[in-house]
Amino acid sequence: MDHYFIDNGLLENYWQGQRRVKMLARDYSGFLVKENQRKKIQKSGVKVRPCICISRNIGVGALEIAGALGEMLNLPVLDREIIKKISCSADLSRQSIETFDERYPGKLKELMCQVLGERIFGMNDYTRHLFYVSFFIAHSESVIFVGRGIHLILPRDQVLAIRFVSSRNRRVKRMASTLNADEKEASRLLSQAEKEQQAFFRLVHGKTKAPSKEFDAIMNLEYINPPEVAARAISELFKSRFPDAECFAS
Repeated sequence: MDHYFIDNGLLENYWQGQRRVKMLARDYSGFLVKENQRKKIQKSGVKVRPCICISRNIGVGALEIAGALGEMLNLPVLDREIIKKISCSADLSRQSIETFDERYPGKLKELMCQVLGERIFGMNDYTRHLFYVSFFIAHSESVIFVGRGIHLILPRDQVLAIRFVSSRNRRVKRMASTLNADEKEASRLLSQAEKEQQAFFRLVHGKTKAPSKEFDAIMNLEYINPPEVAARAISELFKSRFPDAECFAS
């Protein structure tokens, strides 16, 4: 069997459970109402390793915390890196995949693949590959996923699902600082990004809200600083939830 390495993005040709996951991915991408499909995932029996899935308000600072958490637990952090994995799985360029990633793929964006000289690739294709790649990565090793609603895909009993929130005012200030822009422009960009994120979750996961019951913990970052403080708390939660995880073996 060929091997998969998280650093170079290769996907092995076969792994136990692959056929079942591909069928689940096909069904998940094909149904508008996803809840029944998520129940099937929980009963599928496909084995994955314990993972952390981070959901967040746009601009809240999730990547800083995820980075600190990854160092504490010695786990890879996957945010935009997953685009590389999907592009390998779909045999498309990263530029094509990025037109769908947490953004509403209007008809103009769906034509991007043709402009780039690649085969037509729609939102259902993106969903199917996101599903498959997320399962494959989690099957291979424990990781920290940031964004894209992966906690809604993987077996819930093997996921520590965390959501970060904070006030819009704080997020606008953070975005203004990051982009070196004034707060008015940062607010406009934040509103646009939020609309794209909402459309992504509606199209990929059939969700319009992120109810608290989806998560193990919701952290308000308004008064939690520095990032290592939040990371340390999540690290303890993960160790308590999955004391036998292989990443703790030494």
